[in-house]
Amino acid sequence: MPNPVRAAAEAIKPWLVETRRAIHMQPELGYEEHETARRVAAALAEWGLEVRTGIARTGVVGVLRTGRPGPTLGIRADMDALPIEEANDVPYRSRAAGKMHACGHDAHTAMLLGAARLLAQNPQWLEGCGGSVKFIFQPAEEGRAGGRLMVEEGVLEDPRVDLAIAAHVLPSLPAGTVGTRSGPVLAASDKFNIKVRGKGSHAAQPHLSRDPILVAAHIITALQAIVSRNVEPFDAAVVSVTRLEAGTAYNIIPEEASLMGTLRTHRAETRQALKRRMEETIRGVASAFGAEAAFEFIPGYPPLVNSAQATGLIERAARGVLGEEKVVEMPLSMGGEDFAYIALERPAAMFRVGVRNEARGIVHGLHSNRFDLDEDALPVGSAVFAQAACAFLRDPRAFGV
Repeated sequence: MPNPVRAAAEAIKPWLVETRRAIHMQPELGYEEHETARRVAAALAEWGLEVRTGIARTGVVGVLRTGRPGPTLGIRADMDALPIEEANDVPYRSRAAGKMHACGHDAHTAMLLGAARLLAQNPQWLEGCGGSVKFIFQPAEEGRAGGRLMVEEGVLEDPRVDLAIAAHVLPSLPAGTVGTRSGPVLAASDKFNIKVRGKGSHAAQPHLSRDPILVAAHIITALQAIVSRNVEPFDAAVVSVTRLEAGTAYNIIPEEASLMGTLRTHRAETRQALKRRMEETIRGVASAFGAEAAFEFIPGYPPLVNSAQATGLIERAARGVLGEEKVVEMPLSMGGEDFAYIALERPAAMFRVGVRNEARGIVHGLHSNRFDLDEDALPVGSAVFAQAACAFLRDPRAFGV
């Protein structure tokens, strides 16, 4: 017998596709999601949910109450796009120059709206259950910490969220499958700047200089040894220098060189240890060449750690709507995600929704100007969200609440 939630999600697939494409054609950057927020709020209100707007500037929250006391499940989707010019030649191509939904947030928003519609239009699924479902539509995930601002503005209160889940599309996973994992899943994403100050000279007289470019090159090489010689093999970390800027002419050794890059870690202890080791290495290398170096560390999103309780809820829901064979272990990633701010406050987990379809050429990665997704994944995400809400409100104690 087919799962009724999955069947209902498949029945609204045309609407899910239409909704996702409408959002895709009108991408909006972080804290500019005015039209997307309007669309979301209007749909939630149409289905009878309690709607709040203006949270974290352009965020929207919808609350579906059973009318009986009980816990609250929070389900979050991000809404913002990226500053990328889309290269896909499709009818729903971005109509905003230099902006594109290249990370699947259009799909996340459509999936969560689909879950809200399914639950609102099928009250029998929650018959006899107590509690609420809070649908959280978040702005500015792409580097601007909309998740942190929503938490600071009380999104986890009134009603108090007891457990939270979220989803992210994954282009390496075939459409129709879901990936889960308990424990660390996404990395802390920190930035750093380095300024090397030496002594300039004529390029024909390098002996009179303290060449900052040479120093910067040695710093880059030394930084690459930090992970291999300071992080245990079963941990994970990345130090990447992504920019080196120095000089103005072919015959001048400059006085300064600037570098920037990123540090990615899964564990708080590793994050702090590498920050300290980087600063020691940078200053030590510069000193060895008679130069000086300043190190600026800019903390980014914290690591995302999936709780066992929330992961268990997702796995039960996904197996219920897809079957055991369609639920796979999600690989670790060094990417960052500001759902981590919610996970710091409540038991929470993020799962992956497969969107790959090689036969249709849907194979490009996130943040690519050719990224697209198999829209068969839309009802999958909506069904897992809705099934999770039913399972949680039916038996919250099974998930530690």
